[in-house]
Amino acid sequence: MHPPGILLQNVCPLRLWIASLDTSGESTLTLSNLPVLLYEVEQKLAEAGAGAGYDLFLAAHGHVGHVVSVYTEAVPGKVRGLLLLGTYLHRDFSLKDFPVSVMTIVGELDGVTRITRIASTVQSMEKAAASDPDLIIENPLVVLRGSNHAIFAGDELPLSLYELDIEPEADEIDALQQATDFVMLFFTSILGEPEGAEERARKAFQQTFADAKRLTEPIRTVRNLTQEDMKSYWVKTAQKWLSGLEGPESSLIEVDSFVTNSDILPLPPTLGVEGRIKYVITFSDVSYEDAIDDVASVPAHQAALEIAARMIGPERIQNYLLNTTIARNYTCKDINYASFLTAYHSASEEARNRFDQVARSVIFLPDIVTDSEAVWKNTPLKVDMVGHETHVTSVSYKTRNEEGSDPYAGLYFCKLLPPERALEWIYVDSIRRNVASPGVR
Repeated sequence: MHPPGILLQNVCPLRLWIASLDTSGESTLTLSNLPVLLYEVEQKLAEAGAGAGYDLFLAAHGHVGHVVSVYTEAVPGKVRGLLLLGTYLHRDFSLKDFPVSVMTIVGELDGVTRITRIASTVQSMEKAAASDPDLIIENPLVVLRGSNHAIFAGDELPLSLYELDIEPEADEIDALQQATDFVMLFFTSILGEPEGAEERARKAFQQTFADAKRLTEPIRTVRNLTQEDMKSYWVKTAQKWLSGLEGPESSLIEVDSFVTNSDILPLPPTLGVEGRIKYVITFSDVSYEDAIDDVASVPAHQAALEIAARMIGPERIQNYLLNTTIARNYTCKDINYASFLTAYHSASEEARNRFDQVARSVIFLPDIVTDSEAVWKNTPLKVDMVGHETHVTSVSYKTRNEEGSDPYAGLYFCKLLPPERALEWIYVDSIRRNVASPGVR
């Protein structure tokens, strides 16, 4: 039996039978072999004297959590509760509508199931709890400070996942004891015994959710800079800088930045006036990794890969406003450097310290200047690993600022580094065990 099972039996006040599914003869756990393996477990339990009428809880670690979640959703009458360790409920499911209670326990330093992904879980739970406060009690979330993905795997973590994981900071036995105490509360609160179990669970899980919110707050805040309600505060900020206006002159224009669907015809940014307010409207596309992250053995990056920002250059803005000065000519490189600094200073002190300890350099190289919008659109932001350095190269496209009413005159397009992507480097990628390996995105 795994160490978590032994610890759980020691603290659980109920009669508890624990069985581990033997998948040694299978390539992996699937929806085809899971029912067969569960049947074999039930036979073994009967032989051991478990008797009938017991409450069945399923637990899964890592990517097989998706398989177990799908099975549980399909046979809700068979399963009383679901325990996800180092994984999370697939995004196709809603905790609010899931047929059984789900407990999620992950390590803060899980290099496979990223804390940035758990931030998404926190955000969705917080939204759902606004109308159903008991949701965070019935579906508790626990983030183990200083623990990694291997905390529940013992010595059985495959080498590929071991290298992606992060060195733990917490003592393994202490962390496992903490986790099993929470699991015991989960079990006893659902079963309603011993007396007072539900109230103890309520207090504990309200606190664990508050802790998870506090831990992930920097991630959720920075993520909203990329896009929120189909607008991008980061592109709005970038356009302000790109205008070259400083001091009192920077208040002469307002900026509104919309995130568009990349499938529609790209819209050029525009200048306009409404009453006494002169404004710039920009349009951007936000790109994410093309992967079904919840199903893969290694979840995809959560952060946006790039922002394709269509902005207006300083010369056209100067011509529009009249009698203003371009105090500085910014480049896409400058904006991307600012993106990294924004992420770094938004990160928690612990995350910054971990990042600083690996002495990872981030180098921002001169922009790749393209000669057409089509080339710019099809050339992604470059992020390359060179030794212990991360090299970031933006892609730019500028049009001539000709007199007249040509809407495509004086434009300045940039492939921008989303602050949330830089933050994901700081929190996860830069401190993984494979930090020196080539090809880290």
